[in-house]
Amino acid sequence: MLSAATPLALPENISALRQKIGWLCQLIRFTALAYAGWVLQQILWLWLDRAMVIRHYGNWFRADLSLVSDWQRFAGFLVHFSIWLLVAGACCAVWKLFSGYLNGRIFTSDAAYQMRQLGLFGLSAELLDLAARPLISVLLTMHLPAGSRIVTVTTNPNDLLNILFLIGFIALAHIYKSAADLAEDNEQIV
Repeated sequence: MLSAATPLALPENISALRQKIGWLCQLIRFTALAYAGWVLQQILWLWLDRAMVIRHYGNWFRADLSLVSDWQRFAGFLVHFSIWLLVAGACCAVWKLFSGYLNGRIFTSDAAYQMRQLGLFGLSAELLDLAARPLISVLLTMHLPAGSRIVTVTTNPNDLLNILFLIGFIALAHIYKSAADLAEDNEQIV
């Protein structure tokens, strides 16, 4: 009889797999957690510091934001926090995906689902970030006179790269799912 203190023996193939990729899976899992924490810290750091908001966005918009109010900063924080929630969802999917890999679930429907979640959360965060840029400019310049308010629409090459990369994750997830379904069908035949 096994007690709670007795470790369960892993199947030999999973143990060998962990020896090969375990360190990498752990590194990626904890990097995802660190990334989510770092992004949240950066958001808080920016929006809690009135002078930083004025300096950062004032330089970007080339406008005097010295009279920006607390409610405008809070609204800006909420916009960025909503993006962060999607980033956190992507990081959670990374954690689950690589936890599954550690347990030997590599070419499975579960792994494909987590990879798809990673792609969808990441793509949603990237698209929301693109939509948030003009929204932030409107929020932070609302206190200016009517002719001085600003709406900025900006993109950069990294936006497209991130979108392509995340669409690639979604496509790979679809391929993984198809392969897992095919393997399951073949296993039932034999």
